[in-house]
Amino acid sequence: MDPKLAAIIIHDIKNSLGVLEGELRRLSDDVPRAQQAHVTCLALQEKLIAFLTLYKADSQGLRAQVDAVSPLDFLDSLLREHAVGRNGSSIEVKVDETNMPLIGFFDEHLVALALEAALQNASRFARTRIELGCHKNPDGGVIFTVRDDGPGIGTHEEKPSTGLGMDLCNAIATAHNKENQQGEARLSNHPDGGALFELCLP
Repeated sequence: MDPKLAAIIIHDIKNSLGVLEGELRRLSDDVPRAQQAHVTCLALQEKLIAFLTLYKADSQGLRAQVDAVSPLDFLDSLLREHAVGRNGSSIEVKVDETNMPLIGFFDEHLVALALEAALQNASRFARTRIELGCHKNPDGGVIFTVRDDGPGIGTHEEKPSTGLGMDLCNAIATAHNKENQQGEARLSNHPDGGALFELCLP
């Protein structure tokens, strides 16, 4: 892993810890702050897990533990977990069941990490809606998608991200390989507007 990227990530985690400490310190005076403290804690936990996953990929290599999974059940479960940390967000997040295969072969834990990172990114730009989906890859395997209705990629950010999300998704995608095929993570603008994230798994 690039030492500069590692330094940026660690600095970001340090700042989040500072915010969390301040919120927890004020809880005795303002009980509603408990919700915000919980959200901050969840975000920090996700960053740490992502960082450790990338560190492992860089130092030891990631191995996907592939199993037969129902993409619909998997996405429904992911959506329920994501709702816990949304703290009353007005953005609608739903699963699009169009052309979804009954079974896919992938590592549930790793793919969940990648899609959570994509969801977090989409939540920063979506105006009203985010859609999760999964369809068969014409070349074999499946493609998971996360689409938002925001302004699309290339938008100026007031708070630039560390780039951890796409690095994590690429590491997880390439950990999935079958014969001469390897997974791939892609981010593009959807023809009908908004950004489209694709996790292609062989």
